[in-house]
Amino acid sequence: MTSAPGRRTGDGRPPHLDGAGRAPDRGVLFLPVEARKAGAYGVLLEGVRGAGARGDRARVADVPVPAQLSDSGRVRDARPANPLPGHNRGLLGRRGGARRRGPGGVEAAPVRILIVAGEASGDLHAANLLRELQREDAGVEAFGVGGERLREAGLECVARSEELSVMGLAEVVRELPRLLALARRVRGAALARRPDVAVLVDSPDFNLPLARRLRRAGIPVVVYVSPQLWAWRAGRVRRIRRDVRRVLCILPFEVAFYASHGVAAEYVGHPLVDELAPVMAAMPPRVPGTLALMPGSRWHEVETLLPTMLAAAARLLSEVKDLRVRLIAAPGLERGRLAALLAGTPVPVEVVAEHRHRALASCAAAIVASGTATLECALLDVPMVVGYRLHALSYALAKRLVRVPHVGLVNLVAGKRIVAEAVQRDFNEGKLLAETRRLFGEAGEVQREALAGVRAALGDPGASERAARAVLAVAKGAA
Repeated sequence: MTSAPGRRTGDGRPPHLDGAGRAPDRGVLFLPVEARKAGAYGVLLEGVRGAGARGDRARVADVPVPAQLSDSGRVRDARPANPLPGHNRGLLGRRGGARRRGPGGVEAAPVRILIVAGEASGDLHAANLLRELQREDAGVEAFGVGGERLREAGLECVARSEELSVMGLAEVVRELPRLLALARRVRGAALARRPDVAVLVDSPDFNLPLARRLRRAGIPVVVYVSPQLWAWRAGRVRRIRRDVRRVLCILPFEVAFYASHGVAAEYVGHPLVDELAPVMAAMPPRVPGTLALMPGSRWHEVETLLPTMLAAAARLLSEVKDLRVRLIAAPGLERGRLAALLAGTPVPVEVVAEHRHRALASCAAAIVASGTATLECALLDVPMVVGYRLHALSYALAKRLVRVPHVGLVNLVAGKRIVAEAVQRDFNEGKLLAETRRLFGEAGEVQREALAGVRAALGDPGASERAARAVLAVAKGAA
């Protein structure tokens, strides 16, 4: 019989199904509500719950799972035996897209991946991951949220990373309407295109709610670059345990934290080691008297921190012979906007946007915003002072919630304070001047000896390759 679009036939099946409850032109199984009475919906229950159903009484007639007919013509579930908890990759069948040739010349569908990276360092790590994914599997197609590096690597952007670059409670509240609209846009794209796996890079306030929606839709989630749950708001680990298939850690101490909370996690190494390996293999000569300024990757960080860094550098001019100041610009920061911030500064500043790491490696010391940049300095053997300043309300909240002894990642990896930290009120030109002055003397050599231990802790190159294999294993149902 025929049926109007969106209506069911008299026996409760969606229209245009054969007598076995199987769409003739699609490898999916539809189970009518009435089938519950005979217990025939059991194989579907896990998939329905993963798609967002609230319980056994959900109407399941329109929810498909892969199916095939046995020799007797009866419908049987075609999902892999003993599926992993929460793994509903087959819920809507294999995604569409251009076909490619797999082993033996057999056609294989592309591997579609959603990537969401919300800041410059995440964009860098995710771009390296995407390139490795493409090397591992030529059929990888990626879309999502990325910055300049991810776009260069081939990501089809639904939104730009810069739209997510907000840090601090007061800052987030101010930008909340825009962030909610962005979340709806990304979520809509994911549900429409149904990737084989979603890779969410840090940015937990944006990504953890997204992970919940993706898990409910049957899309497996991998977190790459763990949120700093070990530092504050550790209760969020329950959401990761519920919604995330695997966490790929880039800091060695994170795996033990996740293991203690029952989360599947593995240390893949730090992708910065891969990124900096060519420079580390042929380090440029160090230029005495050269000071690097690294004020962060977000504009509100740069506008907050750079003026104080410049003031300290200006006072250092009279103390350090032939002082040269280099602003190592994070990817995505506009040169024109930086030039406006530097206008009228009493100290000449060289802005470096290309070959950033080689320029940094030749510096004698650095003033660095807390974050990934501290590990860049550690890997390139540049002694530093770490600083940061938040909005007063954000800092007051962080002071109550943060449960780690150090602000700088370099100190956390070292397990002790090897680098001076200037935070909030201490982030002033006097403090920065005093600490930087020491780095141009014997204290700089002492710190370099300690930085060697950080480099050893971060391990060998290959992080992006290991992460890519882990992501593909989840995408293809092997993990």
